[in-house]
Amino acid sequence: MRHYSLADQFIQQADHALRTVLGKPIITERPNPAADIKKIELDDAERRVSSGLMRVNHSGEVSAQALYQGQALTARLPEVRSSMERAALEENDHLAWTEKRLHELGSHKSILNPLWYTGSFA
Repeated sequence: MRHYSLADQFIQQADHALRTVLGKPIITERPNPAADIKKIELDDAERRVSSGLMRVNHSGEVSAQALYQGQALTARLPEVRSSMERAALEENDHLAWTEKRLHELGSHKSILNPLWYTGSFA
């Protein structure tokens, strides 16, 4: 297991935060469980409600990323750190899936995601 300097760890954390909030997170090999679900047409009101609910779901995934990363950063035991990093990687799948659904709905991510990430990381 490689030991990173404090500067390297800071850069890694900043990269992860930026990928989570603004970019494309690294995902696992797991397929999207909604891939085979038949899409139905939603009217404007249903689309607005679905978009709002999915935006909340996506923000929750952003917060989960920050929680796992914060826990991994402060973990004293290597096996705990490894478990937190693996959990964060799996949560990236959820982050990508919810972002895909927002795109399908013609919606957007929450503009408050940087705030949610920062608060959860702290």
